[in-house]
Amino acid sequence: MPRQAQKESKTGYYHIMTRGINKEYIFNDKFQRDMILKIIKEKIQEEPFKVVAYCVMSNHLHIIIHTDKQSLIDVMKKINITYAMSYNRKERRVGALFQERYKSENITDEKYLVGAIRYVHNNPVKAGMVPRVQDYSWSSMAEYLEGNNFLVDEEEKELILDRFNSADEFRKFHDIEDQREYLELREELEEKKEKRAIEIIEAYFIEKGIHDKRQLKDKEELISRLLKQSKLSYRKIAQITETSLNTVYLVSKNLTGKD
Repeated sequence: MPRQAQKESKTGYYHIMTRGINKEYIFNDKFQRDMILKIIKEKIQEEPFKVVAYCVMSNHLHIIIHTDKQSLIDVMKKINITYAMSYNRKERRVGALFQERYKSENITDEKYLVGAIRYVHNNPVKAGMVPRVQDYSWSSMAEYLEGNNFLVDEEEKELILDRFNSADEFRKFHDIEDQREYLELREELEEKKEKRAIEIIEAYFIEKGIHDKRQLKDKEELISRLLKQSKLSYRKIAQITETSLNTVYLVSKNLTGKD
């Protein structure tokens, strides 16, 4: 399935996540985490690319940035290629390192921006790696609390902190629960939906005595079951059943009785 084109953010802010292929731990030690941060620092000098927040986890990286669409594409390509080459050389491996180019979400307003920063900084806490956001060494939290300047753009940092009465209030903001679904959470939900769909298909094949998908003659019945029992989109059902989107729409219309 072709990758959807990157959409321009009206605010210029983006939440980016890049992950190791098969969720491999590609940032698993101090050397690797320091290396990716060093590469980011080097590459952002080449474009109008301002880092607002970041966090390097064991198998993925979050960055919130302020830039234009083309600079985003160019810089992320350079970062991923440079890190993959360095990593593969050191680990004596070959092949793709990242799951895909990267995932990107447009940040639409100020509330979303500060919420996304909080989400990014809280990743290590939710993963049980540290008890407090300020205890993690590979996120931008220390740059906000201690005034360090490494990756975060100084002007962007001031704009964020100006929304709070103090750095301590900014820290306490990270303790507030947020029910919003951010980039990574939506990906996890989609993975669960796909896993459930596979279970439905496997159960259907067993029920019908089908041992090979090429034996499947009536795809409409399977599509009907997926529409009823899974929460996948029409497009995803069409993809997983190797049929047209129009066929899925027609089956859905027959189920609901709508013209």
